[in-house]
Amino acid sequence: MLYTLTSSLHHEQAKVILPFDEAFVKEHQVVAVMTGGTESQMVKLVREGQINLSEPVYILATERSNSLAASLEILSWINNRHGHGEVRCCRLSE
Repeated sequence: MLYTLTSSLHHEQAKVILPFDEAFVKEHQVVAVMTGGTESQMVKLVREGQINLSEPVYILATERSNSLAASLEILSWINNRHGHGEVRCCRLSE
């Protein structure tokens, strides 16, 4: 499942070019972090049971809008809860 996180302060219109095939995305927890300020959205997804920290979380960071910093904060949050996460950088299509 693909989850996309974006802050209301940013307006990213581009789409993520996924480094995974469609089957991988359907079978795994993939989170595209489009902007900074999205860490609380990730916490909400976990608390609501949409994302399960007992399974790996694949976090996609882009080169824009503080995405990488937010992705690393999310990864740290996951690790502090004994989950497993991985950050991958990806490109955006215009």
